[in-house]
Amino acid sequence: MAVGGGWKPLEAFWPAQRLVRDRHQLVRKIGECYTAAHPHNKGPKPSDVKAWRESVYELAATLDNLDLGSVRMFIEYLADGQMNHIDVVLAGQHPSGRLSYAVIELKQWSSIERPTPSKPAGLCASCKLSGTGMLCQVCARDLVYAPFSGYEKHIKHPAVQVDKNIDDLRRHHSMFDDRYVNLVGAAYLHNLLHDDHQWISQVSPRPGIATFTQRQPGDLEKFLLTNFTSDSGAEAAQKLLERRRTTSLLSDETGAIVNGHTRFSLIEQQLRAVRAIAEAVEPVGSPGVKKVFVIEGRAGSGKSLVALTALGGALEAKRSAAFVSGGIASRDTFKRGAKGHRKAFMTVKWVADNLGPDELDLIVCDEAHRLSERPMIGSFAMRSTGPSSVAALVSRARVPVFFIDGDQRLFAEEVWSPEKLKAELQSLRVEIVPITLDRVLRAVGSSTYDTWIRQLMAGDPIAWRPDGTDDPEPFELRYAESAAEMEAFLLSKDPTGASARMSAGMCWDWTDDTGTHPDVSPDPGWARPWNAGDNHSTPGVPKRKFWATDPGGFGQIGCVHTAQGLEYQWGGVIMGPDLTWEDGAWVAHREYVKSKASRIEDDTELARALRNAYGVLMTRSIRGTVLYSVDPAVRALFADLGVRRL
Repeated sequence: MAVGGGWKPLEAFWPAQRLVRDRHQLVRKIGECYTAAHPHNKGPKPSDVKAWRESVYELAATLDNLDLGSVRMFIEYLADGQMNHIDVVLAGQHPSGRLSYAVIELKQWSSIERPTPSKPAGLCASCKLSGTGMLCQVCARDLVYAPFSGYEKHIKHPAVQVDKNIDDLRRHHSMFDDRYVNLVGAAYLHNLLHDDHQWISQVSPRPGIATFTQRQPGDLEKFLLTNFTSDSGAEAAQKLLERRRTTSLLSDETGAIVNGHTRFSLIEQQLRAVRAIAEAVEPVGSPGVKKVFVIEGRAGSGKSLVALTALGGALEAKRSAAFVSGGIASRDTFKRGAKGHRKAFMTVKWVADNLGPDELDLIVCDEAHRLSERPMIGSFAMRSTGPSSVAALVSRARVPVFFIDGDQRLFAEEVWSPEKLKAELQSLRVEIVPITLDRVLRAVGSSTYDTWIRQLMAGDPIAWRPDGTDDPEPFELRYAESAAEMEAFLLSKDPTGASARMSAGMCWDWTDDTGTHPDVSPDPGWARPWNAGDNHSTPGVPKRKFWATDPGGFGQIGCVHTAQGLEYQWGGVIMGPDLTWEDGAWVAHREYVKSKASRIEDDTELARALRNAYGVLMTRSIRGTVLYSVDPAVRALFADLGVRRL
């Protein structure tokens, strides 16, 4: 069943033995789950209910008879509105001890016909028009003809549907990036008994995906016993629910996170961090040595999610808590979304000037790598004397928490590397509690893309798909031969431009505050304005700090100042002449640097800052990124690495 956006997750799952024992009760519960997930709260069709009562029961009874009654069965599984409903996902333990999952397509067909050119409904356009009485290879292999009422047309072979559903499951769950997790699929046509229709199980449009009929109970049982044991499927079910990739934007969910209800699921180290912070915030006996959390993670690993969740937990527990950040755009964007708790979002300057020692229970400092050495006096001047920014924050709360990524330091005044932060904390005689967030959430959780960008910016690039397999890569990466080509592609993905953005290296002067003057001109005949400032009044143009999240941001080109710490669905990155690829290495060109990075005197440090800046821009997107460089050698590098050209 194909669905569109607006559906909520559909999570109706029980052990197979319960679906046998409490069949009628659970069919009602499936219907309730379906209605709750529907974007308009509509109930299921009678045909859906019939399938749950009969087809699901047939599969559950088979599992139970094989002593596999503890295998969990997810019915009409739907992780979010971007994927198709899956009839059944089985979750359990593989005989090898691994987690094991099976995607099952159920059909109640009692008859089915081979594809035929004499009945054109459902065939491809060329087969309909050919007049040769022949079918193309795709139609002959991938289609069947459904003669029964309500269809009477060609439809996809069940194995093709299973293959699509497996693809969907992989795209929406990061756990299947692990090759040690078993994932298989099959179709089960439990009413197809007549010998004339058994041909369907002999056609294999997708290798490795079997189609079982009523005449093949032994083959079905062998398939189930090969992939599952009698052990409980509870762990496998829990992992399936926990390890979803998200396509929600963090900025859209800020209010829900801070108020304790969100679609984001914390996993592994993220959950550990939130629990450890909550435990530390609870006052227990003598305080002892102050604990300071240092939470490290790469772009997209969930640092801001953990920070907002910890903040929300403390506020819910009636503790005094504050959120500060080295990034203005991300802090103010989160503040705007946290209705009812906006006062908790503060500047480091305000904290230093207005709070006393340990006045707060909790301070979370996001983007600590962007803090100035000491608190600011105003918007542009740093205090020349006094405690460091880190010391000021540590002294104002019982539990300070710093979130940091050393690879995102960009400018000379951004002095706090993880090493320097820890050295400063040691000088303050506190206990450091280190936690590393080691999984990527952004870029639909693609560890492939995260590794690829890290290697690329380190000057040691690797192939985009080195294994040469056909497994679907959830993140879409392309390169363009022009900025115009990139822009057109992004608009095709998001015609309104609501959550698509173009950003660039700061190689062009910023001459205008209104977001209307075309300063960014990488190619002849194509130029666009930089993002606007915060004090303009141009209609339809977002203020600087809201460029990444407000409608209208697609019309301007963003930079690291407006993109860092935030995210969008689709991104395009323009690499300017400040960083080129020469003789197998990145080369920085100081004469083209128009940002504060130009103050960095050491050429090696300048190259590091530029690589970090482009790395930040390339890791803002959730679903896909297009790269364009004005340097032909960089574009040739992308092609050599296997990145597809638009």
